[in-house]
Amino acid sequence: MLGRQSPQRDIFDVGNVFPLELRPKSFHAQLAKVSPTLFSDDEFAALYCSSNGRPSVPPSQLALLMILQTYHGVSDLEAVDRSGYDLRWCAILGRAGGSPLCAKSTLQLFRDQLIVHEQYGLLFKRSLEQARKNGLLKGQEIKAALDTKPILGRGAVEDTYNLLATGMLQLARALAKQQQIKLPEFLAKHDLDRLAAPSVKGSADINWADEVARETFLTGLVADARKLMAAADGSVPRIKEAAQLLEQILLQDIEEHLHGGNASIKKGTVKGRVPSATDPEQRHGRKSAKKRFTGAKASVAADPQTGLILATEVLSGDSGDAAGSVELVEQAEANTGCEVTEVLADCAYGGGPTRQEFADAGRKFFAKVPSTAGGQYFPKKAFRIELPVEGQSLELTRVTCPAGAVAGYLSTETGGGVTFYFDDHCHGCDLRTGCTGSKHGRSLHIHAQERMISGARLLQESPAGRAKLRQRLVVENSLARLAAYGVGQARYIGHKKTRFQLSTAAAVVNLRRIWNWSAAQESSTGAAAA
Repeated sequence: MLGRQSPQRDIFDVGNVFPLELRPKSFHAQLAKVSPTLFSDDEFAALYCSSNGRPSVPPSQLALLMILQTYHGVSDLEAVDRSGYDLRWCAILGRAGGSPLCAKSTLQLFRDQLIVHEQYGLLFKRSLEQARKNGLLKGQEIKAALDTKPILGRGAVEDTYNLLATGMLQLARALAKQQQIKLPEFLAKHDLDRLAAPSVKGSADINWADEVARETFLTGLVADARKLMAAADGSVPRIKEAAQLLEQILLQDIEEHLHGGNASIKKGTVKGRVPSATDPEQRHGRKSAKKRFTGAKASVAADPQTGLILATEVLSGDSGDAAGSVELVEQAEANTGCEVTEVLADCAYGGGPTRQEFADAGRKFFAKVPSTAGGQYFPKKAFRIELPVEGQSLELTRVTCPAGAVAGYLSTETGGGVTFYFDDHCHGCDLRTGCTGSKHGRSLHIHAQERMISGARLLQESPAGRAKLRQRLVVENSLARLAAYGVGQARYIGHKKTRFQLSTAAAVVNLRRIWNWSAAQESSTGAAAA
């Protein structure tokens, strides 16, 4: 049943019996000032039974506790301890020192309820309401700058042998629970004792330099996996989920020979590969050509004028930075009640499909066009491209190379793009060594959105265009602040819980920004009056 915080302060609450001076500009002093009104218990009423049970710990206090936990980056147990023994925390929570606010399980259960009911965004939205109340967020129109940041996954990343073994162990654990026996007993019963080793690969007594020995060992693992999957009851959700994960691992990593012979590991990496059985939502990703990671991506929209974070989302690690960017802008509008009039982004968002998506949504979009430099060869901008009248087919485009030759033939591509070829002109051309290394000759791709891309390239080469694109730099500052509150490393397993982590960290970043801005405004007003 919902418990409510009493408006009547106890005589022994911190600040009543003895004075407690918090540094005026500190986060604790700023949070303590607004804590009585920042959250109300009734906002969380949907998470509690309304008719029976003991009164809960007031959820308004638990929400404040989560804000403090995120700001300090401490564990659940440490956060609970500080709620009773750190006077700054007690002052914010409005309670006496000497005993924790709740048990660790209470905090964890409250978090789980917020995630299950998708209410964790309430903490973030409250920060934007504070921005409006304090005057940092004004008017009904804003701009949005977009960017992403890698979030390293929480699950263990394993090689194929141990990944397969972990997937088998998870299915075995679910089957043992269904049969109401202990896991070691289940493993012994099905001759799967080797799965109990910390590393099935490390415990295997084989010559790893011998390919036949490796494949024989792998074949045995695959046979055990198939045996477990055959015993799986698809009607039990936990067992079905574990069996599907094991099947996915087999399909992505293992080459099974139907007509005899040993199994082998597939060469290369399939798209969407699961690298961790303990967190199946993790993916291998890239932030740049050289920077690789395994986990997810934090996608963020920030206001270039105020630095406020307007919206957050967690993307799969292998998805492009621009994935879901229109939806992120729509979320920013829903969170703020403002219309986003311009969207700014870096070159990761500057491809033709993303521009088309924003154009179809009727939104102004500015992003740097990805570089087309060809290394030692002439870049695309060295060619003269004469696009046809808008509405006509791109096949009517006239493309002239640096030597003055016009492309002789073309091929159309899925999605509307066209590739033009200069093969007939390249043989014997004096500029060939600086144009192409292909034995056939140079070709040039014209995007389906070439007109948009050409216009964007002209804009970014102008002083006004460069100045506009520089406005997006504020989002990089927002990402750095999120990193300071631990967003670079997932604290939990799965995207849902990582969304909670990202959203709560964004709330802390916003609150800090709002209160520092308000303090600066007060200081400047006071100085002017003096």
